[in-house]
Amino acid sequence: MSTSFVRLVSRLLVVCLIGLPFQVNAGMIGTDEVVSAAQAQAARATVLGQISRADVAGQLQSLGLTPQAAKDRVAALTDVEVAKLAGQIDSLPAGAGSSGLLLLILIGVLVWWMVKK
Repeated sequence: MSTSFVRLVSRLLVVCLIGLPFQVNAGMIGTDEVVSAAQAQAARATVLGQISRADVAGQLQSLGLTPQAAKDRVAALTDVEVAKLAGQIDSLPAGAGSSGLLLLILIGVLVWWMVKK
């Protein structure tokens, strides 16, 4: 290599090092930041898990929303919105309301009592 090329590259590197200062910032991460990030990730997983279910995906498609579009919308939500939505999902009943089951039991007892007479 020629010495003029080496000098040119060296000067270019010196100008870059002087003109573009490097800044490095390090700091401690608080426990609350780590916990809130983990909770937000768990909430997103809960919401995305519900969207991935076959019955929910079918209902979304009947409303005109593809499952991928729903996942994109969940990704666009803020952490607070996702936490609120996941809380609403967690508070939903697992099955049908207990009043319907109670009514079914009462009708069954009534039918059994009428047949026994």
